[in-house]
Amino acid sequence: MAVACALAALLAGCQTVGAGSPSGPDLDTRLHDADVMSEVNGNVVAKAAYWGGLYEQDPRDAEAAAEYASALRAVGSTAAAIDVLRRAESLNPDDPRILAEYGKTLTSSGRAAEALPVFDKALAVDPDNWRTLSAQGVALDQVGQHDAARAVYRAAIAAAPGEPTPWNNLGMSYALTNDLKDAELAMRKAVSTPRATGKMRQNLALVLGLRGDYTDAERLASAPTAPAAISGDAEKLRAIVTQPALWAREANADNNPVIIE
Repeated sequence: MAVACALAALLAGCQTVGAGSPSGPDLDTRLHDADVMSEVNGNVVAKAAYWGGLYEQDPRDAEAAAEYASALRAVGSTAAAIDVLRRAESLNPDDPRILAEYGKTLTSSGRAAEALPVFDKALAVDPDNWRTLSAQGVALDQVGQHDAARAVYRAAIAAAPGEPTPWNNLGMSYALTNDLKDAELAMRKAVSTPRATGKMRQNLALVLGLRGDYTDAERLASAPTAPAAISGDAEKLRAIVTQPALWAREANADNNPVIIE
């Protein structure tokens, strides 16, 4: 596949992988190096090269297809990710990893309405997967079904009480409808967990700023772990709160406050 070849070229020169193509020790070494780079450095290009190589070797490998598509989505190659997932779903029609990633990719490309039945299929097979539940909630929020989204986030919280992502997404769902008190309560739950990220603390700062609590918002924004450009994100959040249709456009942007995981 051309995308896999281009990604592999960033590592050590591309050879097309597939039937009748060179493999052996050289390919194994490149894949191993890419795997190490992706884990140590959080390098999504290396991750895409690694999983792309495995996927090219065996398109029936559901794990490789899902991970490859996830990496392609992370580097912005959404159309390529969808192509991989369509093929993977035809080969593994009931695999929850494929279905969940397919739903996330459709959601991140602004096609939430198409994602919802895909999430339903994934959850029919793996009903307690908090990541799939949380991602389904994002899709529901995108199409304006906020009450349904919040119910799904709470199901994700029940399935994984220590995970901050569903709390974060619940808080941002409330922010979408300008229910800022409930948004703050949910966001504080998110940031109180050990696995909370700087992005989540930024999201809480944005909500606090919208509520007029600039002192606490500034404290969070100036913390060592806080990402930059709080003011710009605050303007974006204000726009999202007043124009929920912007959610779809910003679904997978770098500064988007909602986390799809």
